[in-house]
Amino acid sequence: MAVLFALFLLLLSGGAAGDDVAALLEFKKGIADRDRDPVLGSWSPPATTEAGNGGGGCPAAWRGVVCDGGAVVGVALDGLGLSGELKLVTLAGMRALQNLSLAGNAFSGRLPPAIGSLSSLRHLDLSGNRFYGPMPGRLADLSGLVHLNLSHNNFSSGFPTEGIRQLQNLRRIDVRNNSFWGNAGDLLTQLRNAEHIDLSDNLFTGSIDLELDNLTSIGNTVKYLNLSHNKLDGGFFRNETVGAFKNLAVLDLSNNGLGGTVPRLDAWFSLEIFRVAGNGLFGMMPEALLQNSMRLVEVDLSRNGFSGSLPVVNSTTLKVLNLSSNVLSGSLPTTVGKCTSIDLSGNLLSGELAILRSWDGIVEVIDLSSNKLEGSYPNDAAQFQNLASLKLRNNSLSGSLPSVLGTYQKLSVLDLSLNALEGPVLPTFFMSPTLAVLNLSGNRFSGTIPFQSTHSTESILLSSQPALKVVDLSSNSLSGPLPPDISNLQKLEFLILAMNELSGEIPNEISKLQALEYLDLSHNHLTGTIPDMPQNGLKIFNVSYNNLQGTVPKSVEKFPLSCFRPGNDMLVFPDGLPAGNDDYSGVSQSRTSHGHKAGVRVALIVGCIGAVLLVIFIALAFYVVRSQELCGRNGFRGQITTIRDLKGRISRPNLFKSPKDNVIPSKTSFSNDHLLTAAARSMSAQKELLAEAAVEYGYTDPKEVDESTSSGLAETSAAIQARESSPRAALPTSPRFADSRYHEEPVAFEVYSPDRLVGELIFMDSTLVFTAEDLSRAPAEVLGRSSHGTTYKAVLQSGHVLTVKWLRVGLVKHKKEFTKEIKRIGTISHPNIVSWRAFYWGPKEQERLIISDYVYGDSLALYLYESTPRRYSRLSVSQRLRIAIDLARCLQFLHHEKGLPHGNLKPTNIFLAGPDLSPKLVDYGLHRFMTPSGTAEQILNLGALGYRAPELANTAKPAPSFKADVYAFGVIVMEMLTRKSAGDIISGQSGAVDLTDWVQMCNREGRGTDCFDRDITGLEESPRIMDELLAISLRCILPVNERPNMKTVCDDLCSITV
Repeated sequence: MAVLFALFLLLLSGGAAGDDVAALLEFKKGIADRDRDPVLGSWSPPATTEAGNGGGGCPAAWRGVVCDGGAVVGVALDGLGLSGELKLVTLAGMRALQNLSLAGNAFSGRLPPAIGSLSSLRHLDLSGNRFYGPMPGRLADLSGLVHLNLSHNNFSSGFPTEGIRQLQNLRRIDVRNNSFWGNAGDLLTQLRNAEHIDLSDNLFTGSIDLELDNLTSIGNTVKYLNLSHNKLDGGFFRNETVGAFKNLAVLDLSNNGLGGTVPRLDAWFSLEIFRVAGNGLFGMMPEALLQNSMRLVEVDLSRNGFSGSLPVVNSTTLKVLNLSSNVLSGSLPTTVGKCTSIDLSGNLLSGELAILRSWDGIVEVIDLSSNKLEGSYPNDAAQFQNLASLKLRNNSLSGSLPSVLGTYQKLSVLDLSLNALEGPVLPTFFMSPTLAVLNLSGNRFSGTIPFQSTHSTESILLSSQPALKVVDLSSNSLSGPLPPDISNLQKLEFLILAMNELSGEIPNEISKLQALEYLDLSHNHLTGTIPDMPQNGLKIFNVSYNNLQGTVPKSVEKFPLSCFRPGNDMLVFPDGLPAGNDDYSGVSQSRTSHGHKAGVRVALIVGCIGAVLLVIFIALAFYVVRSQELCGRNGFRGQITTIRDLKGRISRPNLFKSPKDNVIPSKTSFSNDHLLTAAARSMSAQKELLAEAAVEYGYTDPKEVDESTSSGLAETSAAIQARESSPRAALPTSPRFADSRYHEEPVAFEVYSPDRLVGELIFMDSTLVFTAEDLSRAPAEVLGRSSHGTTYKAVLQSGHVLTVKWLRVGLVKHKKEFTKEIKRIGTISHPNIVSWRAFYWGPKEQERLIISDYVYGDSLALYLYESTPRRYSRLSVSQRLRIAIDLARCLQFLHHEKGLPHGNLKPTNIFLAGPDLSPKLVDYGLHRFMTPSGTAEQILNLGALGYRAPELANTAKPAPSFKADVYAFGVIVMEMLTRKSAGDIISGQSGAVDLTDWVQMCNREGRGTDCFDRDITGLEESPRIMDELLAISLRCILPVNERPNMKTVCDDLCSITV
């Protein structure tokens, strides 16, 4: 009997093994190149059928297959480089399977509901693949599951929160980097026994501000909790719930929308890593994080709103401390404990840098950039022999470079840019076997560049070549020749020496730098010829503003003319001028292969034609000026003068006069939203300026047919008369638009200033460089006025068009604060932001300029409210959605990446550029360098226009905030949906209300569609898009404690499908 029973069991196991073999062979069919893949070469059908049904015993010899008791219990194909569309349903019959691990391949496919049939499964790892689709609810049937890893895939669905409660044995769950959504708080309450929870990089929402009863179970078990990069909002864990987490070692809540303050965390005795970067937390920083009462190893509170002074670091366990991009003030701490990495950049820390001498020498990374630190680097700070990265960029450091910086044997990155350092550059930097990045730009260094020969005594002692890959010494006062020894830097990729006083020839040895990708020698006094540059990887090459001559090598002819000119008048281009010469006016100065005499003849002809045109231009200008004196002043004309002229007149109280009473309006009359009426563009542009509105950052319509100036003036005059006589003006009678009483006369061309700007012109980067003299001679045209000052369009001699914002007197803080904030804001770069090029600080109080690129486009306000169909086409539903998404992404970048509110968000500060009408934000962050009264006035203007958040109205000292930007964004989305101005008063059954009240009222009454712009409600595009946009805009104007952050708004907008 016993023998028969044993035989019965043998038959059963043989049948099970045979089924497993068949299932695995079917599974193999989904793997690409399975027959040629050496990994799966062992996966072949068995040659005998001795094991019973289907043939074959358990295939223990197959790669990655594990057998136990005659059945397959494990399939592990991790990291084998396999790919293919897998049919996981083929494994559903493998009831003994306990481990399925396919991590680190390129598999795709869905996770089928039949996965719930693998009743013995304890370990499921599909991470690092391309699986997609939803997570099946039947996953909850895997009651024995202990380890679940679906991370780094393309899964997209709501997470089955309720079913997870059944997985009582689940200890580790990792679903990061997918597109799962659901309420994270609800999910946490269901994961009762989990120890490792990673939900990061998904779309989870909800709050972690949970009741204590809901956290008791998970609090006893969880050790690792990562909810970063989601859409969480609400507050931090409550005081009473902090103690629920008994064993928590890692907590990462970075890059969400959490707000409020952080409670005392002393109860988290086991906590080692604490990350809450990129949220909206504020208040004083919990001192316990830096004390010995906790065992923390890493603390990251960056990109929040923590304020107050920085406490002393007494912890002996803390290694990584990141407090960057907050509003911490006071001096540097006298000690940082045993930290190896310290990032305090982007705060308001002040005081002497000499305090570093008391820090422990164990430090490896120091970043104190963008603060208010003064003094010089202490030469006796010799203890930092482990220092690998030192960044002190954008402070107010002075003095010379201490020799101790050349003694740090492990230093790899040194950034001292944008300070006031002076003296020579240390030669040891260029011989270091470890220093890879050297940035000393924007200082006052002088002397020669001390490249050392490898035959020097010091160099012979070095066992390896210099490691420098990036050298930026631009915007200093370095002089002398560029030495041939530069060829020693064989690893050099970026060499930026622009805006110095270098002279002599460019050494031929520079062609030996095979790794070179970026070379900028512009704005120096270099002479001689350009050497051959055979480097295949050279992407940027600029030698403009020098005195080079001779034939341009073929290896650099591929670069545009702006890389050679202006300057270098004697250069010869053997194949003619390179592409991109449209912006260069000095064609007569160039030489081509047609020979010297032909070039002279062309120059004479061009010169003659130019002289004739100049005479005609002067005559026309005289005629226009005389016409303006004789005619009534019905409009604000497009004024053409020069920045030099403006400098003398800017302080004159009668610069702009009212046409009726000859009295300048008060500054409160100059709202930032005045769309000033203008008559014409400059004659060189030959563009008609829109009669109804001349926006602050200018208008240019490249599609517009050229028209004469006289016809433009006539059309403008007619348009103005029509506006004044029409009961319904073309533009809404909102405070956004200029009052017709304040049409301003053209400025008189009077000069009261010296011949040139003599202040300090500081550039944000070296991609476009010009002198103060170039700017002073640039023809200038008034574009508009605002509470911040007057804005001009300026055209440099090179043809580059700039926007110059001339800030009014008393608006900005002192030079130190102004310069610091300007440098911080000016380096911001984003596709939907108009970046700043430079700023100018003159010797007189009225000489404060911000310079940026000219925007070829019009404001969103004009597209929404200007009714002339000839110029502005109707925005479609999809266009409005895309504009809203691009704006939200840009604001999310400002808020969460740069920690900066826009502060002045409204349609007139949003420009639509290019054929795709891409939105561009201007006037961002101005409050950072404005006086308190200037900031209050800016917010007051926003209130008058309907964009001020309600919480700012009741604050004694209102200041821009992230949530205030969200409110303004919501109002703008409403305007795009309704084509009504936020400042309009709308008549309704309940009386006159403003836009937000009217939209909320319509929504409450179930008639939200009545709000929509009638021009688009009849389109074929789905009204669902407009309904979803309306819902998002309504959430944006909720009370501040209920209002979402910009990341949540952006994610909601991106989820709308067309």
